[in-house]
Amino acid sequence: MINAFISIKPKYVGMLLRGEKSIEIRSRAVNLAPGSRLWIYSTLPKGCLEAVANVQSVKIDSPDVIWKHYHKKINISRDAFLSYVNGSQKVSAILLEDVRRVVPSLTLGDLRFEIRCFHPPQFLKHIETASPFFKLLRTKRVKFIYWGHGVRATVSGLEL
Repeated sequence: MINAFISIKPKYVGMLLRGEKSIEIRSRAVNLAPGSRLWIYSTLPKGCLEAVANVQSVKIDSPDVIWKHYHKKINISRDAFLSYVNGSQKVSAILLEDVRRVVPSLTLGDLRFEIRCFHPPQFLKHIETASPFFKLLRTKRVKFIYWGHGVRATVSGLEL
């Protein structure tokens, strides 16, 4: 299984966790296989690992095609979408499922204390299962909470 770290603005992380958004856009090609696990870092001012999701699939196409097929699940305005893709010829739509909150969230300080020279990724960063990141998850006894369409929370484990 591929594990990868991605940075997303807090507003959009919240939308993912509430089920209001299920697709994350990147302005260039993303190499993630279905079933990959995506660890979601909420950028400043939050500055923490806040969520984890499974990758259902990745679609790479022109901005017009991606917008036409997925705009409702991207859940941003067309102007914001076009501003973000900024003239890219190909963009990636990362279709996410089973988005869970990481509890407790891991702050930038936590991550930098355990993972030497840690910097949140600007784009996407693959993580090896033997990395200090997974040791940190185990030592912090992190749980993963699934919000079940925003109706009720259930705590569930995640095989690390």
